[in-house]
Amino acid sequence: MPEKKTPPCVARRRFLRSALAVGAAVPLAGVGLGSAARAAEDLPRAEDGHAWDYVNDASDAADHEAYEPGQACDNCIFWTGEVADGWGGCQHPDFEDVLVNADGWCAAYVEGAT
Repeated sequence: MPEKKTPPCVARRRFLRSALAVGAAVPLAGVGLGSAARAAEDLPRAEDGHAWDYVNDASDAADHEAYEPGQACDNCIFWTGEVADGWGGCQHPDFEDVLVNADGWCAAYVEGAT
């Protein structure tokens, strides 16, 4: 049995509908990202003692047995990056609802990117 060919006008219509759908979705793709960034800026800033012996200044942890010089939130595996003014996100479950100081430290520190 011979294969049926789609008439050119139908194939063109399908293409145009697909192109329009993709074109309409592209501007909407960034909507969620912008609101997530704004939401992160609105998180409260962690205070000393929040969890895991957290301190906003790593030098304040010098007397902690787990602390080693050079350790700070911004080179920890849990650091998600700066959000505003030296404060950023932490992926550790005990810190997901606050911003931590890039120069901070906690006992959950795990060496990551430097």
